[in-house]
Amino acid sequence: MNAYIAAGCGDDNMVNQDDDDYFFRNGFTNLDCCQTLRSHYSQYCTESDMMRPENLLLITGVMLLCEFAKTVVRKRDVKFLPEAAVCILVGTFCGLVSLFVYEGFSVDEMSFNAELFLNILLPPIIFEAALSVNKREFIRRRFPIFMFAIFGTIISTFITGFMVYYITGAAKVDGLPILDSLVYGALISSIDPVAILSVLSSLGMTETDTIFILVFGESLLNDGVAITMFNALVGKYAGGGDVTSTTKDEILGALADFLIVGFGSMAIGLATGVLALVYFYVLHGFLRPVMEVGSFFLWALVPYYICDIVGWSGIVGIVVMGFFMDVFIAAPKGGPIRWDITDDYVQFDDGDSTNGTPETPDRDAMMQTNGKMQKSMRTVYLSTFEVTRPLFGSKRVRLSPEADRHVRFVAHLMSCVAENSIFVYLGLFLFSNKYDWDILYIVIGIASCILARAVMVVLVSWVVWHIHILRQRFWYSDAGKDGLTCIQDTSCVYGNREIRISRTARRLKEKNTQLVLVMAGLRGAISLCLVENVPIYNGVTGEGSNYKPTLKAMTSASIMFTTFVFGGGAYYILRGLGIQSDRELNERTVLAGSQELSTRFERTDSSSLVDKDVSEPLGPHQ
Repeated sequence: MNAYIAAGCGDDNMVNQDDDDYFFRNGFTNLDCCQTLRSHYSQYCTESDMMRPENLLLITGVMLLCEFAKTVVRKRDVKFLPEAAVCILVGTFCGLVSLFVYEGFSVDEMSFNAELFLNILLPPIIFEAALSVNKREFIRRRFPIFMFAIFGTIISTFITGFMVYYITGAAKVDGLPILDSLVYGALISSIDPVAILSVLSSLGMTETDTIFILVFGESLLNDGVAITMFNALVGKYAGGGDVTSTTKDEILGALADFLIVGFGSMAIGLATGVLALVYFYVLHGFLRPVMEVGSFFLWALVPYYICDIVGWSGIVGIVVMGFFMDVFIAAPKGGPIRWDITDDYVQFDDGDSTNGTPETPDRDAMMQTNGKMQKSMRTVYLSTFEVTRPLFGSKRVRLSPEADRHVRFVAHLMSCVAENSIFVYLGLFLFSNKYDWDILYIVIGIASCILARAVMVVLVSWVVWHIHILRQRFWYSDAGKDGLTCIQDTSCVYGNREIRISRTARRLKEKNTQLVLVMAGLRGAISLCLVENVPIYNGVTGEGSNYKPTLKAMTSASIMFTTFVFGGGAYYILRGLGIQSDRELNERTVLAGSQELSTRFERTDSSSLVDKDVSEPLGPHQ
């Protein structure tokens, strides 16, 4: 109120002295007064002052120290310290030094803005992941990836949220409200499994292995789902934060909004991709490699910001754009990829393999025994998509090989710098006054997100496995009197023919694979970005969260725990479990299945011979 009077907006004798007065918020029109107040706020009340030379020098020095520390850790081959953990430790060390060396120093003076996270640092991370994922293997395992990324993220959000709500309510009188609990569940459901992927690579796995692509694919798509749910829940703060009185119509409306946001963002990504194709087609031969690279990244950002403008998911838009540009515009990666789709063999994943094409039942025989099944085989080319040839000559829309190499290098560079910045920020701002380090809340938050992840992985794995088996039984159970008999979860027997079970379904049935997926639930950059975007409670409007400092502490603690414990212990745990690549798994399971199959056939043949020997001598006596 003193600033209001000092700006010449009124005096003590005015009737509406209360800042919460309706007239003060809705009927005030003194523009000179407003500009004076705004200038005063900008000078004395802004949250950050990032652009001061001293702060920029500190940030530059911290980033250089971070790169130095990462190099030392990599050169020494320190397995228990992931790169993200190194950045957190560097940030923590620099924060401690600054507090003791510089009197009066406060990290809150250089606090990052939430918009900086979401609009500047986040897009390069997501786009690089979308650009680098193996599209062929992603398509092969599309069903389990979508199950984990969409339904799994939704399940994790609500399990985490309700666990936090009920446990904190039982442990403390002032437990976390239901809306804040669900917001925490949404933001902490985003995963960042870079450390696990690095460990899997060190154990001999490649991007074509089932476990690797499941972890990578889920992390790529689950960010968009987590952010969409986060935005939907944060919007509830505008209604006073009451979600207990949610009606059926509101639930259906939220589901409709979720679908609209998802498919609308995908449409924007595809439409922008087509415009980028036209751009590179028209300017083919005129763009130098450096201009190609610049244009490539500028086009990549377009759908992200368009989606943000219309209130949709920029993450989904930039992921679709990354897929589209890698398939159509980036330099070709080789020959076409063959994807066989049959009506009688459910390919949730593999279809190929290091062991050759899986055996499938004879189609003519199946047509005779089951009229429902149709004989069909289609071949889809995923890398070059031949459908583009009538529209665009493939060479006219492709980047030059030189530009393509630079695109991938620059994408990886920007992603690494952005991720390093976020993890350094996490370590540096552990000493901020804007965190409420309540041990009970922190323990509950960490335990809830880990348990929710474990429940989700087991549940989704069970669903994927049984859907696959039920689908196979649907096609084969009435084809013969013996039906479908499964052997060691690796193959099924129909008559005298072996039917291979999906490699992904077999993998997800294994407890070791489920443990890997649970450990892959490291929390990282996205969670930290989202918690910074939680609105602080506004006493005038009555909107926002009173528990943002607590949510920030819970999120930071969860990120550090999963990074240091899961990321640091992953190499030793996975090596001790004997996690195998797909090639090793196939060699073991095919051998075991073949041995049991041969034994079963031998018993059948022996039974036939016995019957024949018994029946033949009876003929002459008849």
